[in-house]
Amino acid sequence: MKILLKNALILRDVRSEPEISDVLVKDGRIAAMGNLKGLIADEVYDMSGRLVMPGFVNAHTHAAMTLMRGLAEDLRLREWLTEKIFPIEEKLTEEDVYYGTMLAQLEMARRGVVAYADMYFHCDAVARAALDFGMKVLITRGLVDLDSDKGRLRQNIEYYERWNDRDGLIKVGFGPHAPYSCSTSYIDEIARVALDLEAPVMIHLYETAEEKYELRDLLETSLKYCKVLFAHCVHVKDEDIRLLAQENFFVVHNPTSNLKLGSGIAPVQKFLAAGVQVCLGTDGAASNNSLDVWHEMRLASLLQKLYDPRNISAEQALCMTIEQGAKAVGLTEGRIQVGADADLIVVDIDRPWYVPRSQIKNHIVHAGSSSDVFATMIKGRWVYYDGEYPTVDAEHVYKKCEEAIRRLTGTTS
Repeated sequence: MKILLKNALILRDVRSEPEISDVLVKDGRIAAMGNLKGLIADEVYDMSGRLVMPGFVNAHTHAAMTLMRGLAEDLRLREWLTEKIFPIEEKLTEEDVYYGTMLAQLEMARRGVVAYADMYFHCDAVARAALDFGMKVLITRGLVDLDSDKGRLRQNIEYYERWNDRDGLIKVGFGPHAPYSCSTSYIDEIARVALDLEAPVMIHLYETAEEKYELRDLLETSLKYCKVLFAHCVHVKDEDIRLLAQENFFVVHNPTSNLKLGSGIAPVQKFLAAGVQVCLGTDGAASNNSLDVWHEMRLASLLQKLYDPRNISAEQALCMTIEQGAKAVGLTEGRIQVGADADLIVVDIDRPWYVPRSQIKNHIVHAGSSSDVFATMIKGRWVYYDGEYPTVDAEHVYKKCEEAIRRLTGTTS
């Protein structure tokens, strides 16, 4: 299968400048770039007036929580969890998680996301939803130190054995929830398993000011040697920031969720200055309430400019959203180049806010929005194109989600 994108303005990666080029996609990968006049393909698309660029990565979310969007408002994290979220989650079925995840993927594809990192349960349903939709996902089973027989950890291992590397779309890692819900010994056990399987770990870290554990103690476990996605990191002590500046560590900044739950503003500029690798996530739709990484990108930049307008340039913001997200999740290249998977988005730049074209990267961050996304391609397959979802029946997903929400909340409408 050959797909030819003609006459596009191409942003190959976040550090390059846009150029006019054709792109040939063959069997899911970028096969050629440049002036491809006269080349014959199965499908040809004229991309005049559009920008083709690497897709965004949502490096931390809980996808199926789309079913709880808008149901737990104006609360701090503890009350949000215990009073609203946990009671609903206790009722979730595997089918609920499947359709909630599918709904999240509809939204993310529409907003230009090609890969995401998920922490949840009923992970078989998450994997099936990713395969059915055609989206890339790092799946981690949320683990807490409650089940003395370590049944959840064994379940996570089974997910790894069943789904890891499936169709080039799925990676499976391990998800100790947080140092306040997992003992240090349990985190060490999880990390040793992850190391043995060469699997990544995702964990919430210092999301709120109430969390009083020591990062040094945590990093005396086997976690130190794992590839780790540390979500939130709002209240890391200044003297501990350098501990996160390891090649195998990533901080996932979730600015909207952190603000909405009153958790605070992460010291992202300090992270970057210390050499910490920072990427972006939305958290779940129950606390955000959107899965719009494009919005997170601009907000992340503006929050740091509160202290100094020189903080977080447009290129740095794009790097967090694309390049570092791709490195953290490990499923996509974060660039358009020959041999890479065709994970790309098409942005409609034939709009007033993309003039002058000479400043296109600045416009993407500070003028554009996810509503400008015209199409999203993952492994050479359109998963969103001009208002349509070629791989799924969106209306059926909406219907199943509405039914689930009514049952979960005990409402009739």
